[in-house]
Amino acid sequence: MKLISTLAICLLFVVACGSPPEVSGIDTPTAVSTLILAELTPTPTPTPTATSTVTATHTPTATATPTPSPAPTSTLTPTPGVPDSSASAITSPPANMEGINSQAHLYGTGADPAMITLGPEQGGRSGWQPYSGKTSVEFELPHGTPILAPTDMILTGFDNRNASYRTGSDGQRMTPFNDLELCFESSNPDWPGMAVCVYHLLSSPLLIGHNTEAACSEVEEWQGTIQALGHLFYEYDDYVVPENSTSRPCDGLIGLSVERGQLIGFAGSVGSHPMAAFRFKVPHESVNPLVRQGDKNLHWVQPGSFFYWKCYTPEADFPSGVLAYPFECSGYQVPPDNNNVGFKYEPDE
Repeated sequence: MKLISTLAICLLFVVACGSPPEVSGIDTPTAVSTLILAELTPTPTPTPTATSTVTATHTPTATATPTPSPAPTSTLTPTPGVPDSSASAITSPPANMEGINSQAHLYGTGADPAMITLGPEQGGRSGWQPYSGKTSVEFELPHGTPILAPTDMILTGFDNRNASYRTGSDGQRMTPFNDLELCFESSNPDWPGMAVCVYHLLSSPLLIGHNTEAACSEVEEWQGTIQALGHLFYEYDDYVVPENSTSRPCDGLIGLSVERGQLIGFAGSVGSHPMAAFRFKVPHESVNPLVRQGDKNLHWVQPGSFFYWKCYTPEADFPSGVLAYPFECSGYQVPPDNNNVGFKYEPDE
């Protein structure tokens, strides 16, 4: 029992230090201590892995990164600052810039420049200041909007924190507080080893039990981690949450592959603010000085200015390295049977 107590105290300390709270009560990283400690035994807890389960099969190439432009139809130009050893697939602007970066008017607040250790530090909507520690860009989308995969990728983990409300640091109640997060690893050889996480989701077809099982539905008040499993990425850490009884009701399809443009979830809301937040970690040979636990060669990038983006349609030509906007645009709509928050994928799909 003395050993168990010691382990529990140490685990709480590591998680708390690795994921400090963020301001405004939004996008706060979660602590996995509650669900792990509930099942702690004298058997050592599995050590978090520094790499994902997918093996990169493409040699990293050089990159030049774009700078943001406030005009909705403008294009981005390469900006120095990303070393040749970046895993970016883009070494120069796409030869055909038609349709590239046409939806910048839907960007919300970008990432905190202090968190960006690869590529341009600035991004997101001009004049919208990020809070300290922010690693994502929000796409300003109506509640329940279908969210699409920006590239080919594999589900590595999920964290269900959905709640009917959360009380912010200012004492104000945010209702609802949709905070389901999914993390993926890119399976596109253009972006080998890149981590992609999307959060503030209302629901996802990749969690069969989400909102269909009482034990995997929203709680009344947001209290941090509710249900988590798999490889997750937060501000300063990435780690693997082992399978546990708390997360099993969600029946997450860990290891399932999704293709660019495929439905992965639905936009949620934080109070009266509907959105979907995306964050990306790109591999690089240099060490990320901000990483406290996990892969020190993964770097947060500024999504709005590091990548080139284009609207997805089944017939669209995507130049090497270009990501698909994670929402319907240019007239494309997801299949009718997918456009339902209760839609679920089958395990063998």
